[in-house]
Amino acid sequence: MRKHELRLIAGILLVLGSTWIGLFHQRIVAAAPERNQANEVFLPIIPIRSSPPMNDLQVIHLGLFQSVQSQSNDVTLIAHKPAILRVYAQVSDSIGPAPASRIRIDARRNGTPIGSLTSDSHVISSHPTSEDMASTINVDLPVEWLSGSLELTATIDGADVIPEFSEANNSIRATFQFQDVAPLEIVIIPITYNDTVTGKTYAEAAHDPISGWLLSAFPVNAVKVTIHAPLQFTGNLRQGDDWGRLLGEITTLWGNEAGPDSSQIYFGLVPNRAADSSGWFNGGVSGLGWIGQRVSVGLDTGPDTGPAAAHEIGHNLGRRHAPCGNPSGVDPHFPYPNASIGVFGVDTSDETLLDPILTHDMMSYCGPEWVSDYTYEGLFQDQYLRGGKSGHRGQGTYITTLVDGPQADDLLAKSENFGQAAAGRYRVQVLNDKGAILASYPAELYVAEEMGTTVTMLGAFIPAEAGTLTGGNLRFLDGDQVVLEKSVKAWPELK
Repeated sequence: MRKHELRLIAGILLVLGSTWIGLFHQRIVAAAPERNQANEVFLPIIPIRSSPPMNDLQVIHLGLFQSVQSQSNDVTLIAHKPAILRVYAQVSDSIGPAPASRIRIDARRNGTPIGSLTSDSHVISSHPTSEDMASTINVDLPVEWLSGSLELTATIDGADVIPEFSEANNSIRATFQFQDVAPLEIVIIPITYNDTVTGKTYAEAAHDPISGWLLSAFPVNAVKVTIHAPLQFTGNLRQGDDWGRLLGEITTLWGNEAGPDSSQIYFGLVPNRAADSSGWFNGGVSGLGWIGQRVSVGLDTGPDTGPAAAHEIGHNLGRRHAPCGNPSGVDPHFPYPNASIGVFGVDTSDETLLDPILTHDMMSYCGPEWVSDYTYEGLFQDQYLRGGKSGHRGQGTYITTLVDGPQADDLLAKSENFGQAAAGRYRVQVLNDKGAILASYPAELYVAEEMGTTVTMLGAFIPAEAGTLTGGNLRFLDGDQVVLEKSVKAWPELK
């Protein structure tokens, strides 16, 4: 290339470079602060883009607790029983302090709104868990909502106060079904205990130390308590046999007043304090209850009276022992090792969380105790079928007799107006004084067992007035095997 051509190109580049520098200088000057005549400085306006939201609030699960509940909410819910809704709300992708928000609960029944409520503000967890009550937002639901079919929608940050990646996951909806069941009816019989060892009499003013715990744990929405007149008992309750005798006496009272088809539970309450405040109980048997029949007895131990009574009343509603603490008569179908309650429970009276790793079923001998979902469903089935019944179905005589245990030959109770037992393996034959069989009727066997003490009772309904059956024998059979036979000299004399 020629020398003059190179000089021409260099000149052009020089001109272009100077022009670009001038323009750049003008842009800098234009963006620089300006000063007016009042010597005020104006800074340039620089647009700022907002940072994208760094939170994502979600409602991932609802758990409705009345006593005990599974993760899938398949434990039976009881109409009008207090309930706590655990809302599992979480925040993800959060930078900085966890945000706080409120939960709105909207309730509908059959498509019609029935109410709504809003929780207090709650710091939202990044990882809500069943074992941490504080990690969920817990809401007491109005009792009037809790019946039939209930649809609940839980919404977090409904006012959109907190910036989020997505608002689409801020709500969750679930439908719950509630079952009606009759109140639990308890007749508390205060026992005046005349102790043959110390010579002291133990008695307390009539009171109810058990219904609060029963209401919290059992599948009922009410516990109706009646205080009976005191029952005198003389003996030595340090011996299991005398507990059996006391249970028999309460059974006689129950047979004459309520009977086998009644929903009422007769519960004898044994005091542990004399007038001088001394106690007699130092361990051992502290209660007995028939399995499947609604009569039981237990010791008034103060704060532990509720769960101890629930154990015996659980027997009355058909529950056998759970496998912890080496009890006899363990339920072979109990589903959890070490008598765990299996799933989480909540005592709605004080919002105490019951962890299945730490808590044992009330039908075991281990504590602390609550009710497992397995036991809860069994209690519900019994109360659903038997709750609210009067027990008066027809004229006749109901008899009970202790098969073993103390004074088995002395106890034979009678009463009237009760239904006949269902046909099964046991029956009672009525014989005349020559040994001829006059009639045969179904009978039922009941067992009570605690800590090595076992008492067995047979009960049967004879559809005839007591005065028409004079002389002869009663023969109880298990299949074709005679269990026992009792002589009956005069039915009106039976007590």
